[in-house]
Amino acid sequence: MMMNAKQLLLSGSLAIAALFGTAQAAMAQVNEKTPSVDIQATAQREAMPDELILSITIRESDYKGKEKLDDKQEQMISVLRRLKIDYENALTIREMGSSVAFKLFSKNPSTRTEATYLLKLGDAATMQRVVAMLEECHISNIQLVQTRYTKKDELKVELGVEAMKKAQAEATALAGAVGQTVGKAISISSWMSDNAPQPRFYKMAAAPANAEMAMDNAAAGGSNTPGISGITFTVNVSAKFELK
Repeated sequence: MMMNAKQLLLSGSLAIAALFGTAQAAMAQVNEKTPSVDIQATAQREAMPDELILSITIRESDYKGKEKLDDKQEQMISVLRRLKIDYENALTIREMGSSVAFKLFSKNPSTRTEATYLLKLGDAATMQRVVAMLEECHISNIQLVQTRYTKKDELKVELGVEAMKKAQAEATALAGAVGQTVGKAISISSWMSDNAPQPRFYKMAAAPANAEMAMDNAAAGGSNTPGISGITFTVNVSAKFELK
């Protein structure tokens, strides 16, 4: 009885699956019989966030109708210009639950009376200057909503290599204690964790008396720079080495 194409395909797939399963079982038996040592090692490093997101909310009601949203927005933009911040790329506005480019929003003025902006900054010293100067303009509804380290993936690789070298060194030392040497790695697994701080409401503890002082303080070393915690990244490696 001849099989049709579908039956042939199914039969071939089952044969491949059976062969693969047999190979896995054989490999497992080899690994079980091979003398080995299991090692776990850790590498850790702290990195300062290089991306800070500020949420800035402006409401006409906060000024009892004496100042319009457009006027306060222009004051905010003026501050960013003075600080040489590329606001057209760094600033977005919350629109219907998502972020809209500021350029798009500014070209389509509306009759709204309040708006929430998201400003992307690169360091805490710049954030200090922004907050100090905005507060001078009576724009003080400001929150730090996100901090992150943008080179996290590169750091994961570096820490993984560091942890793996530690694992190999420990395996070599242990094997040498019983007159053996370490061969190739039979298996390797790794995972990374971090202790990124939760965003918190940001309010300057002691704002300089004027914008010029805020800029001078930061330029002189940031003595009033708000405390932004570093993020500690940890990579754990689990490795099995062959013993000879």
